[in-house]
Amino acid sequence: MSILKVNTIQDKGGNTIISSDGSGIITSSAFGKIAQVVTDSDNANTIISSTTYTDTGLTASITPSSTSSKILVLISQDYHIELTATSNAVMGGFKLLRGSTTLYTGSDDGNSFGVRFASGNDSSKVYNNNWHFSIVDSPSSTSSITYKTQARTYNTTSRFRLNNQINGTSISTITLMEVLA
Repeated sequence: MSILKVNTIQDKGGNTIISSDGSGIITSSAFGKIAQVVTDSDNANTIISSTTYTDTGLTASITPSSTSSKILVLISQDYHIELTATSNAVMGGFKLLRGSTTLYTGSDDGNSFGVRFASGNDSSKVYNNNWHFSIVDSPSSTSSITYKTQARTYNTTSRFRLNNQINGTSISTITLMEVLA
């Protein structure tokens, strides 16, 4: 077995195709500039019936290699939202945070709350779904950064069941990708 070790590969015209700074980070104009990928999942059956934002259990941390790096955040949050009493609407919302900084939150005005279903006065309505969300964040840091989701209900007659679809336990995932500048 042979090993070839180089810092830079160039094409015939002298243009850098692949380079490495020796730390394991490879940059390439041919392959993109993703430095690292971190993913985590949560399959805990969590119930949220609070009207204030509460941690869902879906969280992941990443340590960027440069302050100029961006972080692509991909969320797939499994949920069903249900009525707990007779009401004509079942509503709730999700929030994405970096540390304590809110990166996204659904509108809290009741008209476009993020997750909203008109159910017609019936206490047995259950809506199964998956919240998919992506955002590119610029944290300007080389310290460990934690991203997490939170959820809340709009009223006391609604509740979220996370990771518990009809056929049993489901899973939510969060993926963080460091994109080099």
